[in-house]
Amino acid sequence: MKKILIVDDQPEVKRLLEIILKGGGRQFFHADSGEEAVAIARSEKPDVILLDVMMPGGMDGYETTKALKEDPLTAACPIITMTAKVQAQDQEDAFAAGADDYIGKPFDISDLKEKVDKFLTQ
Repeated sequence: MKKILIVDDQPEVKRLLEIILKGGGRQFFHADSGEEAVAIARSEKPDVILLDVMMPGGMDGYETTKALKEDPLTAACPIITMTAKVQAQDQEDAFAAGADDYIGKPFDISDLKEKVDKFLTQ
């Protein structure tokens, strides 16, 4: 069973991502915030994390990525950051924080599936 953690503050985005990616023995976990994402990632050790950059509250996606990559329990979890901020600097910031891949919103469904599958087959 492959584990996918979806981190987004918008319930409809989480539902859409799960619908697009369901099947193939995949188990989904959802988080609404960076803090919740870190807690779930530590306990579940997901095979891939889809992480929104812009979230309300304490930790944004960049801070969450840094926290996950600095924690020995979650450092190996691949992170795909997702954001509507699609300037070159935004992508550079995601990779500088430790993201393994990046996808802009609105996302291309085939591109999303390809990126997720790449990490699930490693």
